[in-house]
Amino acid sequence: MGSLIQPGQLLVAGTAPGQLNQYYAFSDANSTTVTAASLANLSSQYTIPAGEADYSGVAYEMSCGGYGQQGSTAQTLKIGVVIGSSVGSPAIIPTSALVTGDVFAWSAKLELVCSDGASSWWYTCTVCVDSSANTSFSAVGANSSAWSKSISSAIPVAIQAEWGATTGAPTITNARTVWKKVS
Repeated sequence: MGSLIQPGQLLVAGTAPGQLNQYYAFSDANSTTVTAASLANLSSQYTIPAGEADYSGVAYEMSCGGYGQQGSTAQTLKIGVVIGSSVGSPAIIPTSALVTGDVFAWSAKLELVCSDGASSWWYTCTVCVDSSANTSFSAVGANSSAWSKSISSAIPVAIQAEWGATTGAPTITNARTVWKKVS
């Protein structure tokens, strides 16, 4: 677990908990558009290196956001996560939240924690949508039991999206992704 840096404190580089390189962040502005009725990566995919999450309570965050347009026929929109090969319960934006042809802005934030420093992973993915029709909607997806993903192998992580159907040509586009190791 991290601690606050005190004035005049010696900062030590190393890989042990609390040392200087324990936390990091990456970002990109890679644009990705999803128009399919099957799950596809919406965010950039980042990978937890093998062996990195080797202590209880290690945590990561991913955030992304962008814009989209509901099709000429209203469709549900699902935004969820894939961690390793496991696909999580998505946050669901119902057809009632976005009227046909509606332009919208959206953001998603994934919080991911390894509770045992070995293989037990928990996540929450919060999604917010704000449309040009002045409707706002929030939804959350989360796992109800720990996912088993061994830290002995690299673990890819991404936020994904899928439309209920492609009828009406709905689109959602990611404009940026931020990936952080936070504890």
